[in-house]
Amino acid sequence: MDYSLTTNSIDDAEDLFLLAKDRLLDINDWRNNDTGFILTDHNKQKLHRNAHTGDFIKIGSSDKWLIINKIQYDDYPDVNGESLTIFLSYMDDPESMHTIAVNRVGKVLSVQGFNIDFFENAEAFLTGILATNEYAIAS
Repeated sequence: MDYSLTTNSIDDAEDLFLLAKDRLLDINDWRNNDTGFILTDHNKQKLHRNAHTGDFIKIGSSDKWLIINKIQYDDYPDVNGESLTIFLSYMDDPESMHTIAVNRVGKVLSVQGFNIDFFENAEAFLTGILATNEYAIAS
């Protein structure tokens, strides 16, 4: 899944990228319809901060858990771009690969989700990462 929008200026795009990055890293604020996600440490204690590599994510009231394998930020000055990607896997299936990425190139922002089957409504989650009152995802 891939959603994008074009802002009015590079400054707007940079500001919106920072907002999207914060939304992506604020796991405790993720929603899946009525189900929330909980960021925890390796002892399954809730964390009240943004996600870090090695943290765990409890999926609502289920027994499903994700581990954050890697959080990667990349800067691409040659195209005036940047990206933030979270690589996840299920705890009980370390070979599974799930990725969520926010990208900015100039005035264009995009969000991609690959194999994010832990969201019942992945489209709403992904568009919510980017959408603001000023900028909405065109359908």
